[in-house]
Amino acid sequence: MHQDRQALVLKIVVEKYIRTHEPVASGSVVREFPVPISSATIRNDMAALEREGYLVEPHPSAGRVPTDKAYRSFVDSLAPSCAPPSQSSALKSILSASSGLEEGIEEAVKFLAGATGQVAVGVAPPISSLSLHRLEVVGKDQLTVILISDNGQVEKTGMENPGLSREEIGEEVEKINRELSGAPISSLGRKIASIAPSGPKEEKFLQALSESMEFGACAKREVYVYGVNLAYREIGKDFLAPLLDALEEEISLIRIMASISREGVGVAIGSEIQSDSLSHLSVISARYGTECWEALIGSIGNTYMDYPCAISSLRGVAECLSDFASQQFPSNPIDGSFNGE
Repeated sequence: MHQDRQALVLKIVVEKYIRTHEPVASGSVVREFPVPISSATIRNDMAALEREGYLVEPHPSAGRVPTDKAYRSFVDSLAPSCAPPSQSSALKSILSASSGLEEGIEEAVKFLAGATGQVAVGVAPPISSLSLHRLEVVGKDQLTVILISDNGQVEKTGMENPGLSREEIGEEVEKINRELSGAPISSLGRKIASIAPSGPKEEKFLQALSESMEFGACAKREVYVYGVNLAYREIGKDFLAPLLDALEEEISLIRIMASISREGVGVAIGSEIQSDSLSHLSVISARYGTECWEALIGSIGNTYMDYPCAISSLRGVAECLSDFASQQFPSNPIDGSFNGE
């Protein structure tokens, strides 16, 4: 009973601090406690929670503030919840009007930022985890190779023309599209190199094209960010610079998001991020995609963010984005797991 009461006290303190961003006094807890209880009992419980590292007193007689340990206990105690039906319906309507996956991700990230009032981040799947829809090559001496994946994602690279005319290039490219449409992009270079050339120049062309198709696991991924203006208001200008640095250094942020979302919606709180400059923030992340590939979407805000709202909104957006991807861009079964590397 004693531990159950302290758990309830902690829950009330965390919820009130999330609402007010002000230290919580024992009197406030007494007023919100579901049954009559003495102020002395609440003060003793809050003192015990402080000794155990769940609360801190920033100033004498100023009330208590939750620690990262308190937020972790609070988040772990939350029951799984879904986004409101009206929210999911609105996003589905927006996604249905999107012309492709890239636009869909962008719209979903924008929607998530508005729903949470926080910075939202969406990461497109790595091109190497997808399948080929079509290859195009344009130019004369310096050629631009345009790779279009089965989900509408586009990747460009360059190569030198070994001496083929535009007509000859077109014939070779059409041959590749006939033979390799639907092939995993991760093995595209090897498969192009195995195509029988029709002559010496064509052999050089296929070899150069094969070498340009090295889209490894560390290939650049498109990252969409919205809500920085909200972060300025919510986080404050003193803490905005470290967040902008983290957004600029995309690979570290992607790794954090990938590591915490392996088992559904994940949350990294303050010190759990293991970055002194981001110790005042929390990151929540989820995966979206199809049965063949997956990518990441997440939200970043203060450690005192409204976790129930942020988590349910993120879960709803990820589910809607996965449904959109599955319906619009079915893929051939390949290994499209996202490990954040």
